[in-house]
Amino acid sequence: MVQNPNMSTSLRRSVPRPRRHGMVLAPEDRRLLERTGWRTTLDYRENHVRGRDGRLLEVMPTWTAEAERYDGELVVASATAPTVEDAWALLRMDIEADRAVTMSRIRLVRS
Repeated sequence: MVQNPNMSTSLRRSVPRPRRHGMVLAPEDRRLLERTGWRTTLDYRENHVRGRDGRLLEVMPTWTAEAERYDGELVVASATAPTVEDAWALLRMDIEADRAVTMSRIRLVRS
């Protein structure tokens, strides 16, 4: 009997399979932050630059990446950039450089 090479011989160690749910869309910096326990959000805003006559001269995109984590204290960080990838990269650099802000004590009220 010839054994199929794609079939697993052990339940503990399965054969690696290709991804079935598409390409990875999130930037790598965001995924790394989330894997280390940070909750992340992304916000988009456009700044419109207009001339004196009201004509739109320029649209400046602004992406704001934010992260928060609670390990006994609430720690938050934020970064703004013109592209999504740059915002996540700046946020990750700030967190790794320990430039995140620790909020004052939060008191949780139990009901």
